Amino acid sequence: MRNPSHSGGRSAAITLLLSFGLTGAALAAPVRPILPQEEQKQGPWRLATALGTPDWFEISGTVRGRYETFDKQFRTGAGGYQDVFVTRSIVAATLRDTYLSATAEIIDSRVYSGVSDARLNTTIVNAVELLQAYLAADFTDTFEPGDKLRVQFGRHTMDVGSRRLVARNRYRNTINAFTGINAQWESQAGTKVRAFYTLPVQRLPGSAAALRDNEIEFDEEHPSTRFYGVHAELKDVALGANAEFYGYGLLESDGVDFNSRDRNLKTIGTRWNKKRATSEVHWEIESAYQFGESPSSETQTLDHEAWFHHAMVGYEFDAEGKPRLEALFDYVTGDNDPNDDQNNRFDTLFGARRFEFGPTGIFGAFARSNLVSPGLRFVTKPADRWEVMATQRFHYLASDRDAWTTSGLQDPAGRSGSHIGNFSEVRLRYDLIPKSVLLEFGVAYLSAGSFIEDAPNATDQGDTLYGYFQTNFTF
Repeated sequence: MRNPSHSGGRSAAITLLLSFGLTGAALAAPVRPILPQEEQKQGPWRLATALGTPDWFEISGTVRGRYETFDKQFRTGAGGYQDVFVTRSIVAATLRDTYLSATAEIIDSRVYSGVSDARLNTTIVNAVELLQAYLAADFTDTFEPGDKLRVQFGRHTMDVGSRRLVARNRYRNTINAFTGINAQWESQAGTKVRAFYTLPVQRLPGSAAALRDNEIEFDEEHPSTRFYGVHAELKDVALGANAEFYGYGLLESDGVDFNSRDRNLKTIGTRWNKKRATSEVHWEIESAYQFGESPSSETQTLDHEAWFHHAMVGYEFDAEGKPRLEALFDYVTGDNDPNDDQNNRFDTLFGARRFEFGPTGIFGAFARSNLVSPGLRFVTKPADRWEVMATQRFHYLASDRDAWTTSGLQDPAGRSGSHIGNFSEVRLRYDLIPKSVLLEFGVAYLSAGSFIEDAPNATDQGDTLYGYFQTNFTF
């Protein structure tokens, strides 16, 4: 369904008023200061409470506005400076009975300024869309005393494991969705098993002009693309760590009027994770092996074999603000030889990357593909309602003959070196109204390495600076 009339000034004004009017109402609502004990007693403002909804009906949502600015372009075919204002509004409602429930969630993701056609895509814009619409059944004592089983059918979002391969996006302005069946079982001891068989949802429209106008076109699924998998988590297996094991399959084939990359991939992996605790070392290791077939062109298919490894070790200090320091390392294979019959570039499937590789949005400099990246991360809460995060990472190509995938830069001869650059980020968060209004500010700086400077199709613009400010209202 196309409705160009929604691209006019009236629609823009309505969404802007929704995005900031609700936040403004929340800010203006307290006529007098609320004391901490009153705030704790009253709790955050929620729409369901204000409406006095019955126990069998739940409604909630978020409204977010974000301004992003970007100077000195590293991508091929894009201008040197960009800025953009985007909004994301989400409302979800659930009808609940003893065992059955029905959930619907609507998302409205829009852009209002900036963004050249080279960068505007469906990770930024998805106007007035049904994000989730599913039926769910919840059971207890199904296979053993105290266990829980939940079965969902319909369109839904997923956060699985570390979220590196399957995730409900948080920073990104649009969110991955899937249509199919999703079953999750949990034992009384905490063992969890999830199995799903879905059709990934393709976000529409596809043209930059329609996206720039916030044109409404309903998303769709196609049986030519299927995504399925099993994920299991075991509690406290060894050394105080939880263990996860998973296997995913992605099968694509060209369909009529449907954009397919024609991949046939299997991904198997494991993750071991010791959670944070004060005055203790915490750590995480995850590895995945990917195999199958992936296309190099419309007529040629390559054997696919790739790897992904992640490691982290950290420590949380027993001091004010609970400061913690973490050492990070990621190794993700790239294609060793662009001229052979094999593809070694890892495919991150439907994973999120902001929490590991910095802001996405119009920046999105790094992805889980053809990358070697050591680094450090520091997080603390220096005062009430404040959180500060600082990250320093050093990025290299795993294969100097393959592309830096998010930029389009490539030197097939491998003569430009492997050092992409050094990445620094600082992020500040402030709970203006706890659990209701969250303010966030961030700045990122990419110092160009030899590959950015010497690649044959380099932009020759030097170091890149990115910043953003956003407010998020939860109701």
